Amino acid sequence: MQTPVLLLFFNRPGHAAAVMDRVRGARPARVYAHVDGPREGRADEESLVEACRALVQEIDWPCEVHTLFRDRNMGLRDGVGDALNWFFAREEFGIVLEDDCLPDPTFFPYCEELLLKYRNDDRVMHITGSNVAERYTCHLADSYLFSRFSLVWGWASWRRAWDKMSSGLDGLQAFEEEGRLRSLIPGRMAQTYMMDKFHVTSRKENNSWAYAWFYSILDSDGLCIIPKVNLVENVGVGDARATNTRARLRHRQASAQMMTFPLRHPSNADTDIGLERQIFYHTQKQKWRLFIWYLLRLTGLR
Repeated sequence: MQTPVLLLFFNRPGHAAAVMDRVRGARPARVYAHVDGPREGRADEESLVEACRALVQEIDWPCEVHTLFRDRNMGLRDGVGDALNWFFAREEFGIVLEDDCLPDPTFFPYCEELLLKYRNDDRVMHITGSNVAERYTCHLADSYLFSRFSLVWGWASWRRAWDKMSSGLDGLQAFEEEGRLRSLIPGRMAQTYMMDKFHVTSRKENNSWAYAWFYSILDSDGLCIIPKVNLVENVGVGDARATNTRARLRHRQASAQMMTFPLRHPSNADTDIGLERQIFYHTQKQKWRLFIWYLLRLTGLR
């Protein structure tokens, strides 16, 4: 495979080894690896970080290997964001895998084909391998659909798209005042929830780079590609060492399926409102949880 792969590892060598086995099967010509440093006060973490670094240093197929090993812990937001800047400064496009994102082998040719197909289409900014709402999409005739949601459990993109990334969510106030989210995400409650997430991210009250990327795509009126079936299993859901997926939420767990080839491409880039709503419920907030969250917000209890 000629498409380069960026690996984002930290302190879970067991998960990282499983991901590395899948990457080994694809044999990319270039591998980039970012391994964050151990956190202060975590005596056991240094050996775990070293084990993840060793996995990269033991790559055994012919390829270029580029490493960014941190001496100190950068954290999820700054560390991953900087690693992505490092990667896309050197590559026109590529695949990104975190240590808990275990892809089906067909994930790699799926990404590579679409990266080349939409290489010069500025509307398309993100290709995901994850689809935990696949029961609503698996019947589709086409191999993938277009969406506004940038799911990041195994994904791919281009430098031209990442250049639009605004880690500080520039222009958020105007984005909200102009009501731009109303034409992009269905439902008042969902729109309110997403704006709240964007404001929290802009104030750096969470550790997320992904919400900044999501906002940047929406602000650019960009599109994302989601496969009709789930191609990446997040094996970190429910893991005590996870940063954002410690809770074992059944609606966010799905095993990886196989993509069939040749890919069948949609005839247009339209999004489906009904599918967008289900993708929101499965990746952001379940319907009943969203209703409670919105009610508490209206009553001033949140």
